[in-house]
Amino acid sequence: MLTGAAPGAAYGGLSRAGLEVFVDIRLRPEVTFEDFATARASGAFPEILDAVHVTGAYDYLVHAVVRDAASLDRFVRRLKREAGVSQSLTRLAMREPPGD
Repeated sequence: MLTGAAPGAAYGGLSRAGLEVFVDIRLRPEVTFEDFATARASGAFPEILDAVHVTGAYDYLVHAVVRDAASLDRFVRRLKREAGVSQSLTRLAMREPPGD
């Protein structure tokens, strides 16, 4: 797991009051998992709370918080340009289950 700020914590000037997103990403064939980890660890993506390597059609599930839809668009474009992502699938968290 590639961990960023603790869930619920403020980071990069944001709290979880922004858009909480889950982005499935597939890396380009020439990009290694180490390359992605290095890009993530460089601090270039403060939006990322954590990222986990997963099975299935995608390589990672990225959990992030962005300010708004425009910030989400910039974030996904940066992942593709700077972190070797070839494809992505983004989902927004609508709410937490009752009792959390």
